[in-house]
Amino acid sequence: MPCPFKALTGIDCPGCGFQRSLLALLKGNWGESYHLYPPTVPLLIVLLYALVKWIGGFDKRDVVLKILAVACGWFVIGVYVVKLWNGHG
Repeated sequence: MPCPFKALTGIDCPGCGFQRSLLALLKGNWGESYHLYPPTVPLLIVLLYALVKWIGGFDKRDVVLKILAVACGWFVIGVYVVKLWNGHG
């Protein structure tokens, strides 16, 4: 599915590459997945942790989930800035 942000602006969004990376990961191509979009595995870990916590009774004060989410968010932003800096956007 094409990225609407990139279609409108011509610039990659912070999530561009996630779909292709996820498909590569599902095929067992870890290296290709990381090359396409490095935050895929950390994002999936955060989502899985949040899902498990939600099923088991979600606690809004869960510090671990907050730390994981913020760290993952900074990783996404960092990868995006590096991508733009290197002219890949």
